[in-house]
Amino acid sequence: MTCLEHLMMDYSQNMMLLVEPTELRIIVVNKVVEKMLGYSEEALLTMAITNIESSLQDVFYWEDVRNGQYLDIETQDGLYQCADGSLLTVTKSVKVIHHEGNPLILIQARDVQNEHKAEDALAQILSQLRATLESTGNGILVIDWHGKIANMNRQFSSMWGISDDLLLEREEADILESIVGLVVEPEAFRVRLQELVGNRETEDILYLTDGRIFECRSRPQYLGEHIIGRVFGFNDITEQKRAEEALRDSRDELEEQVHKRTASLQMANTQLLAEKARQEDLIRQLEETQMQLLQSEKMASIGQLAAGVAHEINNPIGFVNSNLSTLQEYVDGMLRLLAAYEQIEGTLVNEALQDITQLKQEVNIGYLRGDIGDLLTESLDGLQRVRRIVKDLKDFSHVGELEQQSANLESGLDSTLNVVWNEIKYKADVVKEYGGIPEVNCIASQLNQVFMNLLINAVQAIEDHGRITIRTGHDEKNVWVEVEDTGKGIKPEQLGKIFDPFFTTKSVGMGTGLGLSLSYGIVKKHNGWIEVKSELGKGTCFRVFLPRTS
Repeated sequence: MTCLEHLMMDYSQNMMLLVEPTELRIIVVNKVVEKMLGYSEEALLTMAITNIESSLQDVFYWEDVRNGQYLDIETQDGLYQCADGSLLTVTKSVKVIHHEGNPLILIQARDVQNEHKAEDALAQILSQLRATLESTGNGILVIDWHGKIANMNRQFSSMWGISDDLLLEREEADILESIVGLVVEPEAFRVRLQELVGNRETEDILYLTDGRIFECRSRPQYLGEHIIGRVFGFNDITEQKRAEEALRDSRDELEEQVHKRTASLQMANTQLLAEKARQEDLIRQLEETQMQLLQSEKMASIGQLAAGVAHEINNPIGFVNSNLSTLQEYVDGMLRLLAAYEQIEGTLVNEALQDITQLKQEVNIGYLRGDIGDLLTESLDGLQRVRRIVKDLKDFSHVGELEQQSANLESGLDSTLNVVWNEIKYKADVVKEYGGIPEVNCIASQLNQVFMNLLINAVQAIEDHGRITIRTGHDEKNVWVEVEDTGKGIKPEQLGKIFDPFFTTKSVGMGTGLGLSLSYGIVKKHNGWIEVKSELGKGTCFRVFLPRTS
């Protein structure tokens, strides 16, 4: 093996061992093996692989290899014997390769002890979170800002008598309507359940048609500074209210008993405050776990805002454009009238002619006559440019589009490019190589979000000034859209992680790590896929494939 090949193996993140199959002797290792297992390279090259892999399944596998039965292993957990006698938990893959006509066994392994610990810790936290939610004595209902039920505990469904059929069907509207129908004043309760984005906490007493009394407390659910829903806590205070009424009725006769009841109520109030503190802690944890939900809705909010701005700008643009056109006609008429007056200047007396000549020099009538037409033409041209931008904003957002419709992706690319042009124009030249692709059935606003993410990523990858190329094409089954940049590129070891949520190669403050993850989900929902190729120092190319028929 050359020094360059050995150097490449040493820079691998995984342990790599090459085994000669007849004697099971280790013939090549990289530096990671020495570091993780504690053996020197000289010691390893004198050892058999069975000195390291000693579990029962490994012994059987290597015995088969010794007998000439070579099998690849994609992924398998195992234990490695370290030099200090300890055991290292690893996941490995085994590949049979050939060199100069002879078979060799290539093993790649990585330490997964920390991964298993992290998975166990996460499972324990989620279990504790759910146990806390279920152990509280109050019924908990969480509604997101779309009016959908995000969570509820068993105590809530038990208090309100929600049937198993409704719980299994998970029909939010039916569940909410069923509990509203149990309240004496259903309209007021329905309004309270729909007040999802207010920033104040509420407290209500609900009287049920079956005689029970519930205390309902709610507070907004925040993610950062944004409200993403509301958490309602229900406490059955029927017995408490009845006790209070009994105390009021017998206050004069049962003074001593009143004092005992008061002490009991104070204790109950202390428990309620403690329960409230537990609920607030639970709500904070729920807010943290719903961060990706807010990010996924952020792009939809931007689309709605863009469409709203476009709609509001369209109205004044319409009457200003009409007024300028009318003004141009009026100015043309006044200039023709002025020309007619100039033709009869020779018939005026000297004194009047002198005053008119002086006034024409003061206002510079020759310059005004030539410039006023240019001013009106430039103003009308500017309005047309604004109208095109507004049209692109509306095309980009496609507000109200809930189902797939036939759309021209190249028009969507143009609209999206105009929306983000301010980010691009100073850093990159844009080259369009459209292939005249056919229209496809899709939700255009969602695909425009994908194109916007790819364009923003492309311009942010360019450090000084570069080029962004947008290509389209199609075959019998698919259409494709490609965004290529001349930026700094992506490291090979990071290519497999770029679609993971919250993974980003950008500096702090430049990205959330959700753009490509959200784009991948949108394209997958359209039965398509995304391919990427990148080379450090030369640039990156993303290609989005979509089926021609949905």
